[in-house]
Amino acid sequence: MSKLSDIAVFVAVVESGSFTAAAKKLEQSKAAASKTLTKLEKRLGARLLNRTTRRLSLTEAGAALYNRVGNAMADIDAAESEVMDLSGKPRGRLRVTAPIYFGTVHLMPVVCEFLRQYPDIELELDLDNKIVDLVEKQIDVAIRITTLIDSSLVARRLADVRLLTVASPDYLKRRGTPKKPDDLKDHTGLHYALLRAPNEWYFQRDGEAINVRVPGQLRCNSDDALKHAALEGLGITRFPEVFIAGEIAEGRLVRLLEDYEPPPSSLCAVFPTRANLPSKVRVFVDCLAHHFRR
Repeated sequence: MSKLSDIAVFVAVVESGSFTAAAKKLEQSKAAASKTLTKLEKRLGARLLNRTTRRLSLTEAGAALYNRVGNAMADIDAAESEVMDLSGKPRGRLRVTAPIYFGTVHLMPVVCEFLRQYPDIELELDLDNKIVDLVEKQIDVAIRITTLIDSSLVARRLADVRLLTVASPDYLKRRGTPKKPDDLKDHTGLHYALLRAPNEWYFQRDGEAINVRVPGQLRCNSDDALKHAALEGLGITRFPEVFIAGEIAEGRLVRLLEDYEPPPSSLCAVFPTRANLPSKVRVFVDCLAHHFRR
């Protein structure tokens, strides 16, 4: 059992990126975690981690060990979750990822409500605008506003989300208001860099698809920064409605080209598989569905 505990510390350090974070996760001191790692390296006769004052990195031996035992530890965690589920009380660690702005503004109220209801669940929330590999990162649930590409994933639709084209009143006063998508060629777009084709904007009217290449002066991977630029009157941009509903209601942003609005995307809870779905995942997704239905 000591060998398994040593391996658990090693995996926690690798996945957390530091002894401090790993020790916190394992509920032990940093010194104890470091001592365990040193003992494991001595027993194996190989250095597993390169340690500097700023970061940790796997050695060749460490990478080989992690590739063999990382999934095994995840399987052990899953087995523990299944056994705990038999008690009928959801518990254990739940890993969730969501876009930064959406997670901060719209998801956190749900998370707070959920954790009050299920005090035995430890939730790790990773806010990142990039699409991460759920299996590789061992994520239980991802919140996405998108159309699923990977058919191996399972998605539960939580709500429809409209994609709105907007600009500030100041910008429209200076540059005029576009009446049809083709007018955007004479305007300045603010582009979201994480899209596959940031300056290719899609519209639809009467079932007909309309694609427009919109020139731009700013391309950024932060939706919050792009919204700030739009509010400052730097150009026209597009956002899911949930990101800008407040600014539209206050009149600080104006909806454009409403007759050409594309079909809504879906706000989805995405998880790797429906088979043997742990109760902690099931109740969290149910909580999300209930909240966004309201």
